Amino acid sequence: MKIFKILIFLLIPASAIAQKNHLDSLVVQLQPNASFDQLDQVTRQLLVTPTGDTIAMKFVRRQLAAAKKAANLKQEEKFTLLLGSTNILNKNYSSALENCFDGIRISKNLNDSYYLSRFLGRLGLAYAFEKDANKSAGYFRRALKATVLRRDTMFVLNLYSNLETSYVVLKKLDSARFFAKLEYKLANALKSRGAKNDAVVTSLADLGEIENALNRPDSALFYYRQVNRFKEAYDFNSAPGFFEKNIAAAYLKTGQRDSAKKYALIGYQKASAGKNYAWMAEAAETISKAYEGADYEKSLFYYKAEVNAKDTLNNGIGTKRFQAEENREKQIEDELKKAAAAYQAKVRFYGVITILVFVLIVSFILLVAYRKQQKGNKLLKSQKREIEDTLLKLQSTQQQLIQSEKMASLGELTAGIAHEIQNPLNFVNNFSEVNKEMLEELKAESEKPKAERDGHLEVELINGLIENEKKINHHGKRADSIVKGMLEHSRTQSGQKEPTDINAMADEYMRLSYHGLRSKDKSFNSELVTHFDPSLPKIELIPQDIGRVLLNLFNNAFYAVNQKKKTAGTDYKPEVLVTTATENGQAVISVKDNGPGIPDAIKEKIMQPFFTTKPTGEGTGLGLSLTYDMVVKGHGGSIQVNSVEGEGSEFIVLLPV
Repeated sequence: MKIFKILIFLLIPASAIAQKNHLDSLVVQLQPNASFDQLDQVTRQLLVTPTGDTIAMKFVRRQLAAAKKAANLKQEEKFTLLLGSTNILNKNYSSALENCFDGIRISKNLNDSYYLSRFLGRLGLAYAFEKDANKSAGYFRRALKATVLRRDTMFVLNLYSNLETSYVVLKKLDSARFFAKLEYKLANALKSRGAKNDAVVTSLADLGEIENALNRPDSALFYYRQVNRFKEAYDFNSAPGFFEKNIAAAYLKTGQRDSAKKYALIGYQKASAGKNYAWMAEAAETISKAYEGADYEKSLFYYKAEVNAKDTLNNGIGTKRFQAEENREKQIEDELKKAAAAYQAKVRFYGVITILVFVLIVSFILLVAYRKQQKGNKLLKSQKREIEDTLLKLQSTQQQLIQSEKMASLGELTAGIAHEIQNPLNFVNNFSEVNKEMLEELKAESEKPKAERDGHLEVELINGLIENEKKINHHGKRADSIVKGMLEHSRTQSGQKEPTDINAMADEYMRLSYHGLRSKDKSFNSELVTHFDPSLPKIELIPQDIGRVLLNLFNNAFYAVNQKKKTAGTDYKPEVLVTTATENGQAVISVKDNGPGIPDAIKEKIMQPFFTTKPTGEGTGLGLSLTYDMVVKGHGGSIQVNSVEGEGSEFIVLLPV
């Protein structure tokens, strides 16, 4: 199928750009505040310039990282789309898909239909190149739905074209014809405004191909003849031989053999020059059929050309070579039969001797093995008792270490709670003192003679007392909720699942972990960044277990940025980011830091029990192991780790909604 045409979607904007001859002149245009279209054009040119591809990718990634750090969603959206487009041009389709899905979330948060349609369109392209026409067509339709309201005609034109291509691949020819006609209608409208003939010609060629596939050669020729009117204004070299072999097939179906031979021969020559063996085979087949009954030799010649092209296409070796190999294999088979007959007699004789020797050797080995087994059984019994004793000791030690890890986690939580609970207690104490002073004033006022009393002052004092009591009650309940949270976390057995607000839980434990570390190290500071999805529903889970999970992840993140701060320069600013979202029926919780990262050599070991990178005495190596068990075994979720050494780490928890 015409894969070349699908590239129009990306390449049209770049076609209007004059090629630059000097790399420096392109690099100068890489300005972060330039529009997306400007940057897209420059990066396209850099990708085909020596060393320019490296410069372009570095620039895009650097600007994307800067936008994320500055929490500038508009810039992040722009450079995410630019990175996705660049990855598609570099044939890195898996990364492009990831970029587009990230961009869709940003565009939805910003309610930006322009960028949303672009991300959906890029997804359609990536899936098209990954040979998934179903998904490709689906995302092109969604892009079209998001675009039409903006009247972006060139973008809509390319979506029509790519939808037509996807439906032809899926063999849904009626749908393909529908979008091809929309493409032709819009292309004509653009042509009337001064646009080039390219889109008109492409849509006519598409309609001809579809009609041909529907076995309507007369209709196909109607469109192909219109294509010929624009032939001089359109570059058919982008797909050499494709148009000619199609029109030839249509002529052959209508019985116009001379025209079929003429166009098929042109198509065969062009496809041969471009080494497109699939189109060579189709063109040769048409020529061969056109000569049937008129010129046997030419018909046979092009039939052989068709077979050779198909053999080459399928990594074949050609009919003649295949026959030669077949004859050679038969000759070798005959020689082997003769040799086998002479060899068989020798095999029988030596076989009997070999069997006797083998039986003797096996008997001796079995006798020696039996005697060793008798001795080994006695030794195994004594070793089994020792192993069982050792296993019991190891299980006891393991339970103690697990409890130690839980207590360490509880200690971190308690330190944070102590800091958090201090605030409401301070409010309670302060308002109590104020109430005491106000009561003394009220008492003094009530002891005055009635004539000297200030009624307004008494009412004001009473109202103030009532308001203060409300605040004391509010902060008392706040302290009570914190204590209850601590008691929930300290339970040793798993509780019942209940609907839980993930956003509130993540925010609470992030601050508790932060204050816990602050209580140990007053000099420590870190920026706390939250990106919570307000549409995230409450999730059925065991709060104290997921609380431990979050506390472990936050403790590790703050520990990592604190360690990096000790060795990094003054420009380094510790940052811990927590993000929540929903994706594919799962709640996504991401805890990301800009610490030293996890070395690749140990990335696969961090979830193993008792493995730790912390100094002796600072960790048991069970935090992430318990976290993994609680998420995967306790809640049927999963946990992923992304880390770049020197740049930071990200732990992603996925829980079923």
